[in-house]
Amino acid sequence: MMIQNYVDAMMQGDYKALSECFSEKCSYFDYTLSTWNMHNYHVYGKKSIEMFFRHKFTFRILKASDAVVENENTANFFMSYAGHSLFVRATIEEYGKDGKIQNMRVRLG
Repeated sequence: MMIQNYVDAMMQGDYKALSECFSEKCSYFDYTLSTWNMHNYHVYGKKSIEMFFRHKFTFRILKASDAVVENENTANFFMSYAGHSLFVRATIEEYGKDGKIQNMRVRLG
């Protein structure tokens, strides 16, 4: 299940494994940061996802924990954004022809 691969990569902070969950031309939108009047994350493309999460995981800006996979498209977990923690829901909204994630949205859980 692709959502499980995504969760495993997030829990381990593995940006390479995370980027392998996504199609070449994909989108990742995280709408939770507006909670603190910060800019939301909008990342386009597999290479951009790899670079984005490499930075966030390497410098411990993002850390995921306590994940629960709800179904084949949705998982809930706690995400720490530079010390601010939120309960979030990640949803795969569309798969690419290659069976990987085409569009994903992260919102407050």
